[in-house]
Amino acid sequence: MNFYNHSFFYSPVFSKDESIPAVAKITLREDAVAKSHRPNELCKELDIIGAKALTELFVKITPNGINNTIKRIKQKHLTKQLIANLSTIESVDPIFPDEKITDRIRDIIHTNKEIGKLKVKLFRFDNEFDDGIIRRYVEGQIKLLGYEDIKFVSYGQKLEYFVVHNVKTTDINKIKLINGIKSIDVFDKYTMPKSNIINVSEFNIPESDVSESDIIIGIIDSGISDCLSNYIIGRKEYVPPMYQNREHGTFVASSILFESFFDNIREQNKKRFKLFDVVAIPNSNKTYGPIDTLSQDDLQSIIVEVMEECSKHIKIWNLSLGTNKLVADDELSDLAIFCDYIQDKYNVQFIISAGNYKGNPTRTWPTNINDNRDRITVPADSVRAITVGSIALKSSKHSIVNKNEPSPFSRKGPGANYMVKPEVVDYGGNILVNGHYQGVGVLGLNEKGQIVEGIGTSYSTPKITYKFAKILDELSDKDLLLTKGFLIHDARVNSKQLNITNNEVMYYGFGNPSYNNQNILGCDDNEITLVFIQKIPKGFNLEMPNFPYPNSLIKNGKYTGEIFMTLVYDPILDERFGSQYCRVNFDASFGTYKFNKLTGELEYKRQVPLEKTWSELYEKSRIQHGFKWSPIKSYYRNLKRGIAIADGWKIRIDVHERSQLDTTKHEFLLIVTIRGEKGKPVYNDVVVELNNRGYLVVNLETRQQIRGKY
Repeated sequence: MNFYNHSFFYSPVFSKDESIPAVAKITLREDAVAKSHRPNELCKELDIIGAKALTELFVKITPNGINNTIKRIKQKHLTKQLIANLSTIESVDPIFPDEKITDRIRDIIHTNKEIGKLKVKLFRFDNEFDDGIIRRYVEGQIKLLGYEDIKFVSYGQKLEYFVVHNVKTTDINKIKLINGIKSIDVFDKYTMPKSNIINVSEFNIPESDVSESDIIIGIIDSGISDCLSNYIIGRKEYVPPMYQNREHGTFVASSILFESFFDNIREQNKKRFKLFDVVAIPNSNKTYGPIDTLSQDDLQSIIVEVMEECSKHIKIWNLSLGTNKLVADDELSDLAIFCDYIQDKYNVQFIISAGNYKGNPTRTWPTNINDNRDRITVPADSVRAITVGSIALKSSKHSIVNKNEPSPFSRKGPGANYMVKPEVVDYGGNILVNGHYQGVGVLGLNEKGQIVEGIGTSYSTPKITYKFAKILDELSDKDLLLTKGFLIHDARVNSKQLNITNNEVMYYGFGNPSYNNQNILGCDDNEITLVFIQKIPKGFNLEMPNFPYPNSLIKNGKYTGEIFMTLVYDPILDERFGSQYCRVNFDASFGTYKFNKLTGELEYKRQVPLEKTWSELYEKSRIQHGFKWSPIKSYYRNLKRGIAIADGWKIRIDVHERSQLDTTKHEFLLIVTIRGEKGKPVYNDVVVELNNRGYLVVNLETRQQIRGKY
């Protein structure tokens, strides 16, 4: 490693003003990515300001920082910690200009295409003084190139960039030389997903056995036809009338309003929700009329304006976008970061489609695609959002997949950072071997209010939106995290036949939630669902010992039964750290303990394991720092053969933080279902013993049932 090179590389900057910070990239050896192996001692005067891939760290450098670090390295007697730090480092490099430009920019330069707006992102230093210096410096350098039409955009410091208008292609090579720039790109363009609509028949609105709800669902799409005006309580239009095509938005809206009718599924406690229509996505079908696209920055402005006006009374938002941009392994997309910021700031829940794969060959099941061409697309990598894939509702001898198998067009995970995406699936249609889908699609309404047939994750997504709203409507406490937890838990319990390992979890996520949410919000006598909501102070773990396992599930000296657990939490997020975006990790453990008379110690054994996911597909370090930091985790065990009786059971919750995080408490939600055979009084066993053992039980109220909350 040669720090002298950095002094030379950045000398044009430092010679003008030594207060202007620069950035270097430290590349770690693959076997040194653990937190304990970070070069913190070496970086005492080179502040770690971010990361990208697991083996890459970004550090702030200044002339004094470089000189003092060189002096420490050249000492005769190095500390053991510094020697250990140096052994973990593969290289230390400046940020080279070509690293800042994306493949799209390279293509623009090569083909000399026009650039409407350029997006220039800066390094952030977690220091308002340094951030201000670098922002003013970069802006000044761009203006020296003759660009006065430049605007700085900031979304809560989570997503920041300059917008530069009418940039000449030849000037990109000058802009990339400017110190402090992290990336240069153009804005993504979004279009209305292809409607994929065939077949027409008349539709009479079914009104029987439906209860009206006060919950309002926002739909950010191409617009909803006035044929559904009775259900639309408000509308904001951002697309000029000549560019509007409300086919797609109408199909989405009708899927929320009449899903069980179209899918011919028996549903208890049907709900009818009101809709708020955001007409944001222009027409992309040339045969329909004039076409247009929606730029990422314009979409973000629309969403902010809508949230400012509506988020206090509309908490659920359905978002389907047409994009072919695949998610990355080592960082979230800008739109995903923006979606996370919006969901945090306004306390709303986005439900987003996984995207549609249209490549060749068509994907079969089991999958015949061994690369990432059918991976989810932006912004489905949003951590806070619920991402939805598609499974087939119908099949035939000529269909590509069977019923309940992943639709041939549904995209797979993982998301960025190797997190489970999509989290859930629902019915979005199938395809025939001849490429058509007549008779195997899903039904919805067109602009004229007629029943039509279509396919796509755009049409599975509103069904999950409906199920989410239905759960939220049932809860007296309108808590979005609790609703998400119930939705995911319901999906896993309802889909227990799935083998949630390698390929299956990539497409199914945690499964398909039930249409009848009383399956999860209500308790039969032979099962109990417990909800634990708690905050854990930094540096602590939480244990709930002496947990009462139901006596009715103890048979021939063994514990029996079936156990499902879902852990959900909202971790602190920091986009500066790329693949380490999630800064907090929870893990849940439910198991038995026994006193060892020989050692005098209480021995604990986890009995309900974390379900296997990427462990057979990715190297250990990627699992350790990616999936294991996922904010949704599923645990399951069927004690068919039973396990030996011990002295008792306990639940344990551990919390870990990544480096450079200063917090006090973290909140988690754990849902546990214990189920026995029909006729077993599981519910009564547990409730009685919880009270006898001094657990504080608070009733979690729903419209229909009361269940335990601890």
